[in-house]
Amino acid sequence: ISKGGFLLAALAADVIRYLKRRKVMFDKKKGRCFRYSAGFCLTLCLTAGLAGCAGAPEASNTQESMKAELMAETKTPVIGLILTSRDSGENESAAAGFEEMAQKEGVELLIYTPDVSAEDAEQAGDLETGTFASCDVDPIEYQMLAVNEFVAEGADVIAVHANHPEALEGVLAAARGVGVQICAWGCQLTEESCDVYVLSLIHI
Repeated sequence: ISKGGFLLAALAADVIRYLKRRKVMFDKKKGRCFRYSAGFCLTLCLTAGLAGCAGAPEASNTQESMKAELMAETKTPVIGLILTSRDSGENESAAAGFEEMAQKEGVELLIYTPDVSAEDAEQAGDLETGTFASCDVDPIEYQMLAVNEFVAEGADVIAVHANHPEALEGVLAAARGVGVQICAWGCQLTEESCDVYVLSLIHI
């Protein structure tokens, strides 16, 4: 098995450890510790948006919502791994590396494998931006759906080998916008849509 899968997983583990440290904030006024995450920040954003449209929510409801989010953040950190296709040669290495890391770090690992061939995924990567609709290209649409699904499930980190960097930029940037860290390999992403990038699982 290639060492690359394990090295990328180690990078993801470093991100998880960083998030664990960053998630604990000390409130000097109240002398209490709070945990925050993408979900909590998103709740605050939604609350602010609703307040601007329909007036401020009642304090008790807001406090209960915040309390529920804070309680939820004691959950196990989650990493979502998105592969390129069902028969990619790197699948075994990537999955093995992340599974070992997940067990060692005590995190939950979710793996999404698009139901497309490696050939279809490669052809999707060659498409010229602006000449297609993402929802019409399965290797791209499946990865976009996977990102959204992992965000909805509360993933802290998403590791992905994008089938098309420009097509996935928007959904990955949106995930980062709610606090999800993006680790990528094999396909260069923009700074707006990626936190950590590794050239290849094979050649590291």
